[in-house]
Amino acid sequence: MKILTINLHCFAEKNIILNQNTIVESILEENIDVILLQEVAQTRTCNIVSDDVKADNYGYKLKQSLALSGVNYYYHYKFGNQAFGLYDEGLAILSKTKLTDKKHFFISKTKDYNNWNTRIIVSAKTVIEGKEIVFTSTHLGWTDGYEVFEDQVDLLIDNLNSEDINIIAGDYNISPGTKEYKHIISKGYIDLFFNNEKKYFNIPTHINDIDQKVGSSRIDYVMSNRQFKILNRKVLFNKYRVSDHYGILIELE
Repeated sequence: MKILTINLHCFAEKNIILNQNTIVESILEENIDVILLQEVAQTRTCNIVSDDVKADNYGYKLKQSLALSGVNYYYHYKFGNQAFGLYDEGLAILSKTKLTDKKHFFISKTKDYNNWNTRIIVSAKTVIEGKEIVFTSTHLGWTDGYEVFEDQVDLLIDNLNSEDINIIAGDYNISPGTKEYKHIISKGYIDLFFNNEKKYFNIPTHINDIDQKVGSSRIDYVMSNRQFKILNRKVLFNKYRVSDHYGILIELE
C-alpha cells in the first residue's frame, strides 16, 4: 500500500500545469494507492462540477489527468476558507479504491470562510489489500493565543473512531520532537515515516519554512494508531519543486 501526502500551496506556484503533470507522472510511476492533499485550491468564480468541486480544482485536475492515463481515482474534497481573495482552499483525498463514509469537520475554533485560521479536515474509509482503513487529510494550525494546537489535535482524534485503523497524513505545521509533536504521540499515534530510525527523523519537507521560521524542517507526516511494516519511504519533488512543500511517499504492508 503506497501513500502520498503533499501540501499544494493554493495555486501560489508558477507553472501550475507543469507541476500537475509532474505530480501525475509520479503517481503513475510509483503506482500510489492513496493521495492526501492540503491547500487544494479552486477559483471561487469557477463553474461547479459536483458538490463543492469546481472545474479548476487542483485535485480534480489531477484526477482527470490520471483518468486520461487509464487510471481511475475516487475523489473527496471540502473547502473551509478562502485564499488570496481568489480561491477556495480545502483538503482532499484521491484513492484507487472506492471511498465510503466520507466526512468533513472543523478542528479550529475559528469557522470563518474569510479567516485563514479556519481549519477543516476531510476523512474517508476505503479497503486496500483486504484492510479497511480510514484516511484523514489534515492541515493543523499553530497555537496563537486563541487557537491551540493541542486542542485541534484532540478534536481531530475525537472525530475518528479509535477502533478503526486510522492513517492521518498531511501538513502538521510542527517540527519533530517538539511538545506539540509529543502530544500527538501521547495520543497513541505512530510516526510511520520516522519509525524509530534516526536518519528519517529530521528529513526536511518544507525548505526555508516561512511559517515556522526555523529554516529546513520536517512538518509533513504520516501517522497511524496502528503499527505497519514499512517497506519503503522517501521524499518526492525535492529536485523539481511543485510546491513550497515536498511530497512524502510511504509504502506499508
